[in-house]
Amino acid sequence: MKRMGTTGWVLTGLALIIVVVFGIRLVQLSAVEELPETVDEIREREGIPVVAIEADRGTLEVWRTHSGTVTGERESVLRAKSDDEVREIRVRVGDRVRAGQLLVRQAGRASDARIRQAEAAVEQAERRVERLRPLWEAGALSDQDWEDANTQLELARADRDAVGDLQDGLAPIGGVVTEIPARVGVIPAQGDPLVRIVDDSAYRIPLRMSPDQALEFAVGQRVLAGTEEDAPEGRVDRLSIQADPRSRLVEVDARFSGGAATGLRPGSFVTVQILVDAREDVVRVPRTAVRPEGVWVLDGNDRVELREVEVGIRGETWVEILRGIEPGERVVTEGTSLLSDGARARVVD
Repeated sequence: MKRMGTTGWVLTGLALIIVVVFGIRLVQLSAVEELPETVDEIREREGIPVVAIEADRGTLEVWRTHSGTVTGERESVLRAKSDDEVREIRVRVGDRVRAGQLLVRQAGRASDARIRQAEAAVEQAERRVERLRPLWEAGALSDQDWEDANTQLELARADRDAVGDLQDGLAPIGGVVTEIPARVGVIPAQGDPLVRIVDDSAYRIPLRMSPDQALEFAVGQRVLAGTEEDAPEGRVDRLSIQADPRSRLVEVDARFSGGAATGLRPGSFVTVQILVDAREDVVRVPRTAVRPEGVWVLDGNDRVELREVEVGIRGETWVEILRGIEPGERVVTEGTSLLSDGARARVVD
């Protein structure tokens, strides 16, 4: 037997390698490849994540939110009666005043001269009456002359008081001082505002809305001035019977008890909630569960079904269900975009 040379051994080795590689490839090709899971298979196995809650029975309230500016039961402005200089202001913002209380004093050369003249006329009339009194008591003076003298005295006193009123700014109503446009040393024009006063025995918040919105409101409805739990409570007190011809809006007045304890302040802008409807012992689901096409309901096997429902009143959070859902059934509130009838769902917190 002839011994193989180096070249022969190399060729034999290469042939063996090719045979092995070819065999491995044949095995790989003959093996059945395992295909990856589809999206639908994953969803079927794990379930589509959703948020769900049980429908229940309870009270459902419908509130409407509007905004307005707080005013007093009444408001009044003390105005300048003359163009005299403001010499004295006796109140500050926040002070409580009574009707007729002196708030502002004005003075000027012209008014001072008129007051001196008026006082002199009163003194002269008083002296005349005292001079004539003994004559009238003795019967030496007619009743008519005596009455004329007393009438002149009354007229002089009235003229003096009228001139004094031009300098004395008196509170037109009782309440709280909310603004003092006047300043000491300023010479206002006649009719300029000096002090603003609000009667805080009660507060009002005028609300303006469209005629369609106003259809939900009625006198006596409950009102909350704010969104806090301890918000002041009032009632709808007045409802305009027609819209303003220029703005096309209807005005609704909410009235609240007065005083500082309410926390309301004249001139402040407040969000108001009005209770327009309330029903007890109704089947209700969260507002987010109700879709235009219906409500997605979960069965005991975590399969979903799109259910047609009949809806009643709608609140901010809850919706009344008149037909289609029973208390205790689970409804989907979030994650509905991927759902289809019969799909498996997985409830997450």
